Amino acid sequence: RISWTEESMLRWQPPREMPQATRCGGLRDGWDFGGWPVNFVQIGLGTNTTFIQNLAGTWDEWTDTIDWLSKATSETRPACFRGVAVEPVEDLVKQHQPQAAKLPWVRLVQAAIGEVDQYGANINALSLKACDEFAAEMPLARREKFAWDLMCLRNMSTIGCDHPELDGYNEYFVKTYGRAPSFRQSPVDVWSYGRLARSLNFAGCEVLMIDAEGQDAQILRSVITHCRTHPYEWPGLIQFETMGHCDRLEGASVEWAVIHSLEAHGYLLVGYSYRDTHLACKEAMEGSERLRQWVSSWVCDHCRRGQRFPYVSTESGIYCKRCIDDHNWSWER
Repeated sequence: RISWTEESMLRWQPPREMPQATRCGGLRDGWDFGGWPVNFVQIGLGTNTTFIQNLAGTWDEWTDTIDWLSKATSETRPACFRGVAVEPVEDLVKQHQPQAAKLPWVRLVQAAIGEVDQYGANINALSLKACDEFAAEMPLARREKFAWDLMCLRNMSTIGCDHPELDGYNEYFVKTYGRAPSFRQSPVDVWSYGRLARSLNFAGCEVLMIDAEGQDAQILRSVITHCRTHPYEWPGLIQFETMGHCDRLEGASVEWAVIHSLEAHGYLLVGYSYRDTHLACKEAMEGSERLRQWVSSWVCDHCRRGQRFPYVSTESGIYCKRCIDDHNWSWER
């Protein structure tokens, strides 16, 4: 296993020939990363905002969120970018396969990530076939809005339970369209983060991005479990969703509990919001100028000062904790 630093990441070069295929965990195109770190691991792809689309998609699929996170990586060239993309819903995996096929060092995995390995778990996901049949019944003038409204539902797949916001969306669809689209259960394997790393044989990543509809805390606990015994594999930068979904599924303050756990394992809480939270590994910052620059780019919109962590992102701007405390603004810690 190779301890990743910016120097080691830049030292890696793709071989002139593609590596010999070896079967690993039932993955398509089975070869692995040979024990090297990867640039990006994204868990939960959904229908938009993926590094695959930024690297190999059309301009209208490009998003500044991925570009912003990619500034903390040492590689952005599609031909050399090493990435792992994980999605449990088969329809969404198929949607990303043509673009992923253009990226020789990207692996697209159909699986759910959780705390422990589990075979044949049930995933609740939107039935796209049923949605197409539903759309065919309505006037053409309503189909564009219907397709837009479906975007959220397509990203609300969950393992073993309903999404905490599903009832509200169903009420909206019944009121607007007369009925709600149907979800279906299908089997999917759940992998621990350790199994993902072993199966693809990669040793850590520069950026870990998680959007797993309430499973984020479980995934991060799995990351912590793996990295405790593989201390050179802590992700350099972590982004995960903090919209309260984990708290609704597991109990109050679960999201903050995992933030505190990461802080206890050497992470700096860079920024928090009711959408996404960002933490940077302090040890990784010592070896990566790009990560240090990314972290230093955070500045308070009120006092205009940097290095006052953590920052809080709101609809009106980004503020440091000191300004929030001075003005008695809301802050949950």
